[in-house]
Amino acid sequence: MCRWVGYVGADAPLAPLVFGGDQSLLRQSWAPRELLSGSVNADGWGVVWWAEGAPRRLAGSRPLWQEEGLQDVLEVTRSRCALAALRNTTPGIPGDASGNPPLVLEGRSFVLNGYVPEFRHRHMRALRRGLSDERYAALSGSSDTETLFLLVLEALAAGADRSAALRQAADAVVARLEEGQEAQLTMALADGTGLTALSTSSVDRTNSLYLARRHPVLPGAVLASEALEDGAEWTPVPAHAVVRLDAGGARVEPEAGES
Repeated sequence: MCRWVGYVGADAPLAPLVFGGDQSLLRQSWAPRELLSGSVNADGWGVVWWAEGAPRRLAGSRPLWQEEGLQDVLEVTRSRCALAALRNTTPGIPGDASGNPPLVLEGRSFVLNGYVPEFRHRHMRALRRGLSDERYAALSGSSDTETLFLLVLEALAAGADRSAALRQAADAVVARLEEGQEAQLTMALADGTGLTALSTSSVDRTNSLYLARRHPVLPGAVLASEALEDGAEWTPVPAHAVVRLDAGGARVEPEAGES
């Protein structure tokens, strides 16, 4: 499973997203607390932020702890919206750059914390049939993350909002699974003005996700797959719920169909 942090709020330096807190993203690269599978997140990292309306991305395929100088760069890099992530490669998914989150395309950024089981052998071709010629041509690899991102972009192009687009992508996967088969599908999508995350899977349990409404270092709203520090106020996001972060703050929406 991957680990990630998303931020929407006042203009702020990005170093605290990656290096701040007792359980920083850096620490989670070798000592995560809440993985459903795996033990470390050492298969790559990425940071995406928006400057002058366009996404900017730094990423690498080495473990985050080997990236000397990154903290200095992020200390002087500021944004109102950002995503940072660590990668824990799913068995059967190539460890190339096409699946190294956060991904960026069409002015948006995307993270998947999870996996589609037997993706390359049983689901890749079928899921990619839903892509337009233009987005199919944008594929650069064979990862489940990239495929889900492009399905989300297709849904947005058809008029869905961020929440509906994420749910449609998750539903497309779940519809293909055998009864009881597990796919973890917690996803986040940001566009520079806001961020929407869906905490879901094909079973009852989902990957952990937390919301900090009053972060001690970063103003505004923060989402994280693990709480970044023990002393802050972190609220678990319910399974199968949506969280929206924008200039108006943070709000949690229950699972579709719930009141």
